[in-house]
Order: sequence, then structure tokens, then C-alpha cells
Amino acid sequence: MAETTKYDPEHRHEHGHEADPLSHEGGVSFERSDVSFYQITAFGIGLAIGVIVVVFAMWAMFHFLSLREDKVNPLSPPAMLKERPTLPPEPRLQGITKLVQPHVELQEMRDDEVAILNSFGWVDPAKGTVRIPIDLAVDMVAAKGLPSRPTPAGADGGFRMIPSDASSGRTLEKISQ
Repeated sequence: MAETTKYDPEHRHEHGHEADPLSHEGGVSFERSDVSFYQITAFGIGLAIGVIVVVFAMWAMFHFLSLREDKVNPLSPPAMLKERPTLPPEPRLQGITKLVQPHVELQEMRDDEVAILNSFGWVDPAKGTVRIPIDLAVDMVAAKGLPSRPTPAGADGGFRMIPSDASSGRTLEKISQ
């Protein structure tokens, strides 16, 4: 609630000017009930206590549910654990003779692939198919050029076909060469 002001519009200063309603001399005050430090502090403390209560309530609920789950589904007895097979069924995707380390096996696989791409070797000796390094294959294709399918003479009418932009490549458009 605002305090009453003692401002009198008829009151004149010594110099003959009206008193400034915003100055302290005129007796004007501000609304003291707008902001209450006590209420804001109490709200903050209450909020912190509420958060702590909710955290402990959630912990208690999860603990209760965990105990209930353990009662419904008891752990396997040690005798059952001994009967388990030591290896997973076939096909085993990773090596079993060494410790399973996926990052090591991935690096070994990549090294093998790089060795295949950069070396000569037989693909099918019966048919005489060989493998050459990829750099050499790229150089050979660049020197020789890619094979193309010849068009019958006069079939294109002096035009060539390209995909149309308007159809997102679904239809072809003729352009002159």
C-alpha cells in the first residue's frame, strides 16, 4: 500500500515556483509494497526446499521399484551361470582368440583394404582376371578415356539429349551441339 503524500498543489516554494512532485522536498514517496525482499527470499528458499524434496522422493521411488523388481525377478543362481556356453553361437563376427577390441579390428580391416587397393593380385586366376593398383587404373582410364556408346548416324538429328531442369531429370531435352 502506498504511503500518502504530503504534496499540496497550492504550496509554493520560496522562489515562487511550484514544488516538484518528484523531489523529496515535496513529500512524494514510492510504492513500498511492490517489491518485498522477505517474500522473494522466502519464495527462493521454498523453491530450493521443494527441489530437494522432489529429488529425494524420486530417489526413494526408484529404490522402491528396484527392490520390487529384484523380488519379482531374482538373480540367476551361480549354478545356472556355469551352464552358459562360453562362446556365442555361430557366426561370430569378431575374432574370439584375442581380446575383442573393435577399434583394433577396424584398423586391421582398413589396412587390408588399402593393401588390396594399392597392390597387384589375382581376382580369378581361372578366367585370367587381375587386380591393379587404383592409382594406375585411374591413370589408364584418364589416358584412354571412358568407353561411349555410339549413336546411329542421323538418329539424333544434330541434337543431343540432356536431362531437363524443369522435370528434375525425369524427361530429356534436346539441345544443339
